[in-house]
Amino acid sequence: MKKLLFFLALSFAQMSFAQNFDIRTAPTDKNSKNIFIKENAPLVIANGNKTYLYASALNVNNIQSINVFKGEKAINLFGEKAKNGVLEMTFKPETQLLNVQNFYTEYNISKADQFLPIVLNKHFVDEKEFLLLDKSAIISVKILDEQPFVEPILLPKGKAIYIETMEMK
Repeated sequence: MKKLLFFLALSFAQMSFAQNFDIRTAPTDKNSKNIFIKENAPLVIANGNKTYLYASALNVNNIQSINVFKGEKAINLFGEKAKNGVLEMTFKPETQLLNVQNFYTEYNISKADQFLPIVLNKHFVDEKEFLLLDKSAIISVKILDEQPFVEPILLPKGKAIYIETMEMK
């Protein structure tokens, strides 16, 4: 039932925000979408943490409730970043959500590697401060010597932090 509720809310939000939501893809492969830019994307509030869907990995089994806000109500409640709407999610109490600093600590990312780009499930996270991960959704974390997923023109060649998470089903 919670999965159905999540997908209904997400579908509603996608339809509601479709005219304003701009997802750009890198031209590396016709079938892959590598770069997600938050222009005009709805804000996601997960247990009080601000993020965007492109910068998060959230286990739908841990969602307790979802609310959708649009227009003036969204702006009044959450500020100007909510001008394109808000998905507000409450997670079960035992859910461990990691922001970027908690992630670095939890996975022992060295100070030097904290300056590396982050690639989440083959998608470049352009604003690390919006990274939000449900720890139970993380499959693996690696420091890659080369970034095989992202168009080299859009991102400097070299090392990257690669986070693989389970798919939302």
